[in-house]
Amino acid sequence: MTDSGIREVVIIGSGPAGYTAALYTARAQLKPLLFGSSIFVGGSLTTTTEVENFPGFPGGVDGPALMENMRAHDEKFGAEMVDDDIVEVDLTGDIKLLTDSSGTVHRAKTVIVATGSGYRRLGLDKEEALSGRGVCWCATWDGFFFRDRDIVVVGGGDTAMEEATFLTRFAKSVTIVHRRSTLRASQVMQNRAFADDKISFAFDSEIAELREENGMLAGRPEAVRLSSGRSLQFEGDQAPSRDGRPGLAEDAMPAHPGPRNRHDGLLTRTAPMLTRW
Repeated sequence: MTDSGIREVVIIGSGPAGYTAALYTARAQLKPLLFGSSIFVGGSLTTTTEVENFPGFPGGVDGPALMENMRAHDEKFGAEMVDDDIVEVDLTGDIKLLTDSSGTVHRAKTVIVATGSGYRRLGLDKEEALSGRGVCWCATWDGFFFRDRDIVVVGGGDTAMEEATFLTRFAKSVTIVHRRSTLRASQVMQNRAFADDKISFAFDSEIAELREENGMLAGRPEAVRLSSGRSLQFEGDQAPSRDGRPGLAEDAMPAHPGPRNRHDGLLTRTAPMLTRW
């Protein structure tokens, strides 16, 4: 089935970038149609407890609340929101074709792809198999389950520091494993982590191996082996850095000379969480 009209603008993605695009195009009277997601509306900030670096909020702002307010702001000016996925695109012609999960084809003169970033895996054997069985991807969602455990966070950027600091609410201790000798996080986030008595650091180290026991990350001392040879006894893992995820539009978009949508600096690195049971 094909939608009868041709839209001026269709936006794919419902994070801050998608909502900002919707706001400006709606105020320009372009009547944008935004496809957020069928399961993850609002993007990664919906998993963040407090956003401290968004302009206009000197005391910080709750991530989910910020996304709800941005959506309401868009709708005030006439942006149309659809909580569904675009599963196929054809961006070759003057009129772009986008197919949603029900098979309806939407036509647009302009498509804005704002699909954000996704977790970058460590690339270890058993990492996917242990997902949800000791390997987790979000401290905000999963931290509560690791109360009074020893936790490992892998990474050296702002998100790693933020998640490590957040996890001290629940954990007995948090060890940050970082592959370099210095952190890449902003100084304020570094200071916060260094000042926390529950947080320690393993620099110049990477997770080399995860070992499985009865379908779970093993609870033995050799369950997690670092590249330095040191072993850690933990039973949980979370998520490393983030990469851009243009997703289905990847092949349809022109090549870019150099990294595109890859955020490898501040505010974009997170970490696996490993906990001792």
